[in-house]
Amino acid sequence: MKRFISFLLLLSLLFSIHAVTVVHISDPHYLSSSLFDYERLRNLMMKSDGKATHIMDKVMGEFVEEMQELKPDAVVITGDLTYNGEKQSHLELRSHLVPLQEEGIKVYVTVGNHDTLTSPYALLKEGAVETEGTSPMEGEEIWSDFGYGKAEYQDGASSSYLTRIKDDIWLLVLDSNNGSSGSVRQKTLTWMEGAIKAVKAKGGKIICATHQNLFVHNPRYTFGYQINNSSSVLTILNKYGIKLNLSGHLHIQHIKEEKGVKEIAAESFADWPLQYGILEIQDDGSYSYCTKEIQNKDLIEEAQLIFDASTSYVFSKSLQGEDMDLMMEVCQKLNREYFRGMVDGYDEDALELFPKGNRMTNYLELIISDTSDHRKTEGSL
Repeated sequence: MKRFISFLLLLSLLFSIHAVTVVHISDPHYLSSSLFDYERLRNLMMKSDGKATHIMDKVMGEFVEEMQELKPDAVVITGDLTYNGEKQSHLELRSHLVPLQEEGIKVYVTVGNHDTLTSPYALLKEGAVETEGTSPMEGEEIWSDFGYGKAEYQDGASSSYLTRIKDDIWLLVLDSNNGSSGSVRQKTLTWMEGAIKAVKAKGGKIICATHQNLFVHNPRYTFGYQINNSSSVLTILNKYGIKLNLSGHLHIQHIKEEKGVKEIAAESFADWPLQYGILEIQDDGSYSYCTKEIQNKDLIEEAQLIFDASTSYVFSKSLQGEDMDLMMEVCQKLNREYFRGMVDGYDEDALELFPKGNRMTNYLELIISDTSDHRKTEGSL
């Protein structure tokens, strides 16, 4: 009998090794297929940072299937849900995610700077045609059952909320977009502190989530990327011992720790290699994080074609010479791997071909100076 009891105790310990699994994606920039012509959209994709916007309907379908297999406790999407706030894009993305909610997988969203534009355009063969947008109030209505509308603590001044994921793990979502132009409103900061204090009194462990970043992750991307009053947010997080923030916006997979807070900025889910983050939180508050690519290799290859074409378009403006093909191959590889969160070696001889002091050369040197693997980390809440 003692052996049997010991065996049951061992099983209970094994099955309580981790308390909560959270999957994190950001910036899918979903665009309804009814709102674009591929050739017109492709021209824009190449001139931006290479988002594979044209296949996001398929990517989200793949993602949902993988979540149905993984069965995490929650999925957190940190903003820029849509391409430019098209109401139809919001509704279609929501329809993709509804099955997860129905199967008991909680989905939490926050809006990004692209999500509440009231006059977006469809990119049709005949040209750009204005289509129905989404106001902040309409955004809250569409996504009311994906966070804000069902949260235990809701901010009256923005779409910020604090909600329990499972057991003693809570999620604080801070809205820095609805009418606040990249800042967290003062009223929201006051609400935030009161809500945190109430949850902490219950013994809750809190994860924070924002769209814009708390920190500067790359010196080339500062204004417009970091929350304008991030120092005020950090003061409150530090006061109550909140040590982890999930964000996006930058589109580059990057992890930075400052002032006792670690921030995981997720790569855009629309960029190669179409990866999501998995956060495993143990009963004692310790956690591990890693990224995982979707399983559909055809979609990943399609995303790489667009990403590499975009890199070539941008870099070709600053580079020239008889070794252009080799130089472009190096640019594509380094840029791809930097965005995914880890540069896996490079051709030092090829880098000597690049002109010194060139803006793009400086960018590549910045990339290779970051030797960390930003696809994984661990810590404690």
